Amino acid sequence: MTERYRILRKLGEGGFGRTYLVRDRKLGKLWAMKEWKENEGSMEEEFRILREMESPCFPRLVEYFRENGKQYLVMDWIRGMTLEEKLLKDGPLPWRAAAGYALQLCGALEKLHGGKPSILHLDLKPSNIILTQDGPRLIDFGSAVLETEVGKKDGKDRPAAGTPGYAPPELATQEVDVRSDVYGLGAVLRVMLDGGKGDGIPEPLWEIVDRALQEKKEERFGNVREMRLALETLLKEESEEEKKKMFRAEKERAFGRTAACLTAAAAFLAAFLWFFALQPQVPSMSGAWEAGSVRKEFICSGKRREILSDTSLWELMYQGEGEKKIFGIRHFLGEALKKTVR
Repeated sequence: MTERYRILRKLGEGGFGRTYLVRDRKLGKLWAMKEWKENEGSMEEEFRILREMESPCFPRLVEYFRENGKQYLVMDWIRGMTLEEKLLKDGPLPWRAAAGYALQLCGALEKLHGGKPSILHLDLKPSNIILTQDGPRLIDFGSAVLETEVGKKDGKDRPAAGTPGYAPPELATQEVDVRSDVYGLGAVLRVMLDGGKGDGIPEPLWEIVDRALQEKKEERFGNVREMRLALETLLKEESEEEKKKMFRAEKERAFGRTAACLTAAAAFLAAFLWFFALQPQVPSMSGAWEAGSVRKEFICSGKRREILSDTSLWELMYQGEGEKKIFGIRHFLGEALKKTVR
């Protein structure tokens, strides 16, 4: 069978096997193929169960076979960046993204744990999680074990695996169950949040992390479903609180815009009133005629005079009442047109 698959390059190496990128000479497709030694325990039963399960969170298994003292597992090659590579490149994730990934991984683990019998992954860590456009996918089931086989001599009798910092304490004694994967997922979530150093992270999210990482299994979430529900509740409550904050901020901005408009209108009105208050008052028409008559009596004969701008109509100005000689004319706005007749 190995002649059917041409190895292109090594994708990774774990405690109990190596994973290669291979090309299927028969179908022309690219697969990921994991290789174990026979003495590392059989994966045939796990393959049989996983093949029947469908989830976007872990690769589809294609084939299992033994050859030359080794066993092989062929599965989909998932293109993407591992969570470990993502964290090394960009640093900690925003808390919403981290909680969202953890939520999706809870769904994948529920699929594994819900099988008959349950499958325990037991090696949850950033390098075993690939980030794709459709979300995170769980890979590398080299440490996985059937829950019914835990502690049995005829089951997986290899030494405890796991990765320091992610492996639950009980892995050393093989007293593992579904809560062991709760611990591993809690450790992954903590690392996505910068190991507890991140700012602006809701306190309830830290409470979820702390509960998942309790040393005693009895003090953790009873299963990944409970952890998923806690994450869903947190995200829902934080979303509603964020909407309230946005609504309050919008109200404050609207109030600010209204206040600014009112202030501008008041300033314009004040300027308008101030401008017209400075303009000279225009006498009434009757007052203008009276003023013109009075002025005619005070014009001195034979002399040119400046005409004062204190009336509101055009009128003729005379040198004397009897001579009827025009002295000049003036406008009611106060402009004098001096046109003298000598």
